[in-house]
Amino acid sequence: MKKAILYLLGVILLLFVGTVSYFFFAGEIKNTLQFDEGRFISIQKFIKQGKVESLSQAKLQLNLIADDYKPDSVLLLKTELNETAYKNAKVCLQKKWLGSCQKYIDLIDTEYKKDEVEVLKGKLFVVVNEENITKTKNYLKERNIAKTKTYFAKIDTAYNKRKVEALGKKVAQLDNELKVEKAIELMNDKEFSDAREELAKVDEDYDPKSIESLLEEIKLKEDLEDLLDDEGAIAVFVDHVKKDMNDPNSFEHVRTLISEKGKYLNVIMKYREVNSYGAKVLTTVEAKLNRDGSVKKILNNKG
Repeated sequence: MKKAILYLLGVILLLFVGTVSYFFFAGEIKNTLQFDEGRFISIQKFIKQGKVESLSQAKLQLNLIADDYKPDSVLLLKTELNETAYKNAKVCLQKKWLGSCQKYIDLIDTEYKKDEVEVLKGKLFVVVNEENITKTKNYLKERNIAKTKTYFAKIDTAYNKRKVEALGKKVAQLDNELKVEKAIELMNDKEFSDAREELAKVDEDYDPKSIESLLEEIKLKEDLEDLLDDEGAIAVFVDHVKKDMNDPNSFEHVRTLISEKGKYLNVIMKYREVNSYGAKVLTTVEAKLNRDGSVKKILNNKG
């Protein structure tokens, strides 16, 4: 009798557990199906929007339900997504929205319309490189080296090697020209060390004779600068002039103009002095000097 009661209780317990489990798992399956159904509808909406961001979200959602949802439905959505991305990529290419075109292509599955997509990629490759070549040429004309280099760097090295190499030479030419111009500007501003540093950046095979000549000019100007006193006069020449003055202590420098003539300097110096009558007068002396400041020849002396 006890065994019968225990057996009956066991059966009831098993039935209870089974019933609870059935309704629990049935509910879970139903919830999962409802969840996937909602996600399916959400994916459809993303695909219809057609934007890169929307299609990216759709692809992400598809990957999440691919293993558990109806295979036919998943395949249908994937096809729709690929076709939308493909069509939009073609439109973007026609309108030269090249960045967006590449993003749409990246969303297309590798096996979808493989040949057509490869053709599209090839066209995009050509258009992108031609676009960067055109921009490089435009900035070359403007002598904007920063943007010239930026767009030249974007050109694929495998694209039309002859054209790219020829363009690269023009980019290097402009780069070197601008460095030389900068060096000349620094030299004229008496920034001699900076001028040399700028010339050191120039390619070794770029007009070596001109670079050597410019370095010599920098050295000459630097030496000339060393000849000048605080007032801008050539100290050696001032000493020479004072020797012939009535009152050397009355010398007042006004202005010195210097022009370089090869290995000589043409100098015009204006100064005030007290003459033999005790009057302060303005005197101008013009002379040809050696590079060390010594007098080669007095050309004119007006008092």
